[in-house]
Amino acid sequence: MELAESKLDVRVKSEKLLYVGLFINVLIIVMNTTMFNVAIPEIIVHFSLTPSTASWIVTSYSVVFAVGTVLYSKLSQLKSISKLFTIGLSLFGVGSIAGVLAVDFTVLLFSRVIQASGACCVAALGIVIISRYIPVERRGSGMGVVSAASTLGFGLGPLVGGFITQYLGWSFLFVISLVAVLTVPIYLYNLPKEQSLVKPIDYLGLAYLFIGVVSILIFVTTSYFVVLIGSVFFIIFWFHIKKVKNPIIPSKLLSNKVFISTVLIGFLIFFANFSLLFLSPLLLAKVFNSSSAMIGMIIFPGAMLSAILSIYIGRLMDQVGSTFIIGLGISFLLVSTSLFALFSHLSFVTVIFFYLISSIGFSSITMGLPNFLSLYLNSEEFASSIGVLQLCQFIGGAFGVSISGKILDSQFINTIEIPFWNSGNQAFGIGFLLLCILSIVALIIFNFLKTSTQINTNN
Repeated sequence: MELAESKLDVRVKSEKLLYVGLFINVLIIVMNTTMFNVAIPEIIVHFSLTPSTASWIVTSYSVVFAVGTVLYSKLSQLKSISKLFTIGLSLFGVGSIAGVLAVDFTVLLFSRVIQASGACCVAALGIVIISRYIPVERRGSGMGVVSAASTLGFGLGPLVGGFITQYLGWSFLFVISLVAVLTVPIYLYNLPKEQSLVKPIDYLGLAYLFIGVVSILIFVTTSYFVVLIGSVFFIIFWFHIKKVKNPIIPSKLLSNKVFISTVLIGFLIFFANFSLLFLSPLLLAKVFNSSSAMIGMIIFPGAMLSAILSIYIGRLMDQVGSTFIIGLGISFLLVSTSLFALFSHLSFVTVIFFYLISSIGFSSITMGLPNFLSLYLNSEEFASSIGVLQLCQFIGGAFGVSISGKILDSQFINTIEIPFWNSGNQAFGIGFLLLCILSIVALIIFNFLKTSTQINTNN
């Protein structure tokens, strides 16, 4: 094992330089998502769109991004990662340039799709790079860098997006995204020149998966039940991957109870985190009459401090293990959602503090889950697992935002009286209570996961 790890050390010319590239890429990719969410009202006015039409800006990006992570994860087993990063970031750059020049909504939509087809390479390959090229005793530090960038992006995106949209216009958001392309030389210089393997890629299976995911995400964003017919393709996909030689996702992986438990935790955690990101600004606006700029200023400190702490949590994971960090993160999230449900109506200061706790929990879990899988699965299974994990997490986030929105819109829920919350605002309390319950479910699944892996280790 020591010999294998020493070889890994010399394959990356500079770990610090690699972390710089990954930090910039993850930060920009996350910001690219959150910035445009802030800009949608301005885009609706600019192109005279209906809200349902404008929702395709989010839906189209989400679909391509989610399925693209699975494809890039599979390609990482067959192609040079430095070449895949070059292709992905180049596509992201092309989409960004097209977005700057967009003169109508169709071009803008096409630009976001091209962006997503490239951006997903970072989500898929970033974790694969760390697990493949960084020795296990320093892997937690690498995961910490990625998690810190992601956390910072979630907090910085709305802040930067709001100011740029207000003072420069939404098209300048694409200019910010172009920064990611500048990191291509880092990967070409730093990563080993690997030989590509000639194996058929299961594009038919990818198509089945794509149709199934499209149906789910369109249903989540539009509530049209008819599109759920597309979910039948998940069944077709399952039978397909069981009979082909080199499936896009190994069927054995989807039968692995430990992996499924890990994916469920990821789904629930992203559900909760995206819901908090959706509910918190609305709570600040409705209950405390905060402006858009003020909302960004309130959320940003928690994200910034959490990003800094992520580095140290990653180093701690190298010492205590990923299982402990995952459990710690879920516990933090449970505490945060409980506090939101009970006390977030008191003052905007409580939102700053509670959001910080949730961000630390979210960061801990998102860096712990991939690290856990890298130790539990073999290299081929792990590369596929990252794509599936990212896919399910992305769907979980979409579900979280959609269901939270429905809770706020529900006339029935707004008539339910709950302690502490004033009339007209109690839907926020119920929304936070739901997230508290989901955090408890995640903790139960985690205990099953922990027990299962201990049994397997002992056997």
